[in-house]
Amino acid sequence: MREKKSATNPFYTIMHPFNCSYDIRFKEKGNKILTIVILTVLFLASIFQRQNTGYIFNNNKLSDLNVFLQFISVLLPFVLFVVSNWIVAMLMNGTGRFRDIWIYGAYCCVPFIMGNILSVLLSNILVKEEPFGGYVQIFGAAWSLVILFIGLMTMHEYGFTQNVFSCICTIFIMFILLFLIMLVGNLATDLYGFVMTVVKEITFRMS
Repeated sequence: MREKKSATNPFYTIMHPFNCSYDIRFKEKGNKILTIVILTVLFLASIFQRQNTGYIFNNNKLSDLNVFLQFISVLLPFVLFVVSNWIVAMLMNGTGRFRDIWIYGAYCCVPFIMGNILSVLLSNILVKEEPFGGYVQIFGAAWSLVILFIGLMTMHEYGFTQNVFSCICTIFIMFILLFLIMLVGNLATDLYGFVMTVVKEITFRMS
């Protein structure tokens, strides 16, 4: 029952990152469908935070919400992290696989989600002189990062120093991948604009 709980309940990860990451990597545990649910909740929580944070603490213009951009801003960093850490693991002889990093990374989002939701609720009852909601949000994010660090160290069978270096390399590769995505996106946009101009010119001359 303990193995099953650690593999299927992401809340178990909050207090037992060593056991959960070990079960996911070395016992083929983990729920892929549940990771989709968690990422969906993460996306919805980001919208909830943007739109429902108390007006005293909220600097966003609510009418400017772009769901697609919000989705990209939430999903892209997660995907970039998983891909980057997987690349680093292959280069540094880490034992974690893409599947393992994806599942455990999604599980680690739970404290962050909880912190964000709680901070939104607090922002609607606190005054500006009581920024306790912001501290809750920071605590949730820090908790997610700590259990992520611990889990990756267990999953890849790294020492502390090697895991720190791995995380630094992961962040570096994330920026490289982001730059490449932006570059390809700009080239695709320019190519699309060029093709459309040519099509319009041909259509104009043929009419």
